[in-house]
Amino acid sequence: MERSSCLTLLILAFMPWSITWGMEPGQAGHAGPHFHPRNPIQESLYRAGKNVEAAWEAFHEAALGGTLASPAIQMRIERDLHESRLLLVDARQAARDNDHRVVSALTTRIEELATRIEEQSRRRKP
Repeated sequence: MERSSCLTLLILAFMPWSITWGMEPGQAGHAGPHFHPRNPIQESLYRAGKNVEAAWEAFHEAALGGTLASPAIQMRIERDLHESRLLLVDARQAARDNDHRVVSALTTRIEELATRIEEQSRRRKP
């Protein structure tokens, strides 16, 4: 099969999936560096998702390096990571329900948790 035929086949296979999920074909895919949220709710969700990713990366790096200050801190970070992921799911549902107030409250809480996770992940063993 020609390269252009394979590409066309992939695009055609992906389009129904992207439309099903409410994305325009040109907007489908990972929200990379060229992602431009269309409204404040999308912007809040995008930042909240990035905060959760950054918190996870900070924790993961510290955990792999064996440099977390204590097992108690590790348990607190893991609990906060879990909570932030659940809050992100709830915030996305609130966005689908067009509830700006709830999205704002949840994304603010996610930001607080992510900041705390990153700070605690930087604490080193004595």
